[in-house]
Amino acid sequence: MAESNYIWAPYLMMLQQERDLSRLHYVVKHNRVSPYLELQAESLHGNGTYEDGMARLDVNPFVRFFQIFDPLLTPDDLGYEEFEQALSDMILHYLADLDIKMGMCRHDFHLSLMMRDLDRGVYGGLQQLKVYTKMEKRVIAEWLLTFYDTGDGPCSLSGAVNELLPVCKIYIREGEEFVFYMREPLDDTDEKKIQFLIRLFLPISCSYTIHWTQTYGVLGYEETMQMEDFVLA
Repeated sequence: MAESNYIWAPYLMMLQQERDLSRLHYVVKHNRVSPYLELQAESLHGNGTYEDGMARLDVNPFVRFFQIFDPLLTPDDLGYEEFEQALSDMILHYLADLDIKMGMCRHDFHLSLMMRDLDRGVYGGLQQLKVYTKMEKRVIAEWLLTFYDTGDGPCSLSGAVNELLPVCKIYIREGEEFVFYMREPLDDTDEKKIQFLIRLFLPISCSYTIHWTQTYGVLGYEETMQMEDFVLA
């Protein structure tokens, strides 16, 4: 099925961009809705506009949802156009949300539960978690699931840091102390991000140090032993 026939495609895009879904309106235009099926437009949704912060998408619901909309929409102007538009918009929002949920696999379902628990404070650190976007929280949830599957906290921590904080490099000194080298000046947002990931994944038995811009040389990691770039210890 072509992407233009997935009602959830623009809905999901706005979710990923963290836009307000109340600003997405599915507009059913009578010139696209014909009682003669052979004259129907071939795609579920066509051109869209984005003005004044409002997204409007031209939709022909008969393409996929004929049984639902046939009793509601008529080609005649009976004076209920505003009501029909509002009702159609509400139903299409519901169908888009249903489409997304029906397309979820078990892994996606577990991720949604994990993200819900993160937002509820089950893992603590709510003030630090606020600096993450919704899509970044999904990445955290992915690595949490990996951690539960493997029991490997350091590996999960490293993977999450690589994705969410590419400016950070992790070194392990003497097998127990983790050195986080942030290759940038101290930044409040990134500090909250790294502290949350450390809280989430780092084993309690391990100590850690965070360095900004410069770090100490770490034995066994030759790239940290350059005199010009690092402080040797």
